[in-house]
Amino acid sequence: MNRNILLKWLNWFYTLEMSQVELYLNQAKQSNDTYLTGVLLNMAETETKHAKSIKEIIIKLDSQPMLVDKLLSQIIGLLPAQLFSIIGEYNLLWYNFTLESIAIHDYRFFLSFLDINSKIERELAVVLLNNMIEEDLHRHWFKGQWDSFKRNK
Repeated sequence: MNRNILLKWLNWFYTLEMSQVELYLNQAKQSNDTYLTGVLLNMAETETKHAKSIKEIIIKLDSQPMLVDKLLSQIIGLLPAQLFSIIGEYNLLWYNFTLESIAIHDYRFFLSFLDINSKIERELAVVLLNNMIEEDLHRHWFKGQWDSFKRNK
């Protein structure tokens, strides 16, 4: 894959992961539910690991990680968390589910274009596949909580 295209995608994933970290940390601060806070902090830690692994690959490609768009990162991560009390837990669970679904879609799409004959792209495939699996676990947790919340309303 062309190095510039590869870096653009990696920086998109880095932005997405860092946005999720910011989102989950801020949601945890806003939450009064001890269990939800614990889960969000755990997920933020996982997303931090994802961002670090992507950052390492970007550095291996002799580049520096950058947020694709700081405003986009704020819109994705900080703003919804700041609106926690207005949006409510029910809608926030759906937002988180949707964000995780976007990450899975983009990982899956990008993985289909990697050249497994290239050493760096083969290494990247392993990292991104592991990230995608964890994103899917997060997505299912949010969906399960949302469904439960909906049933108990």
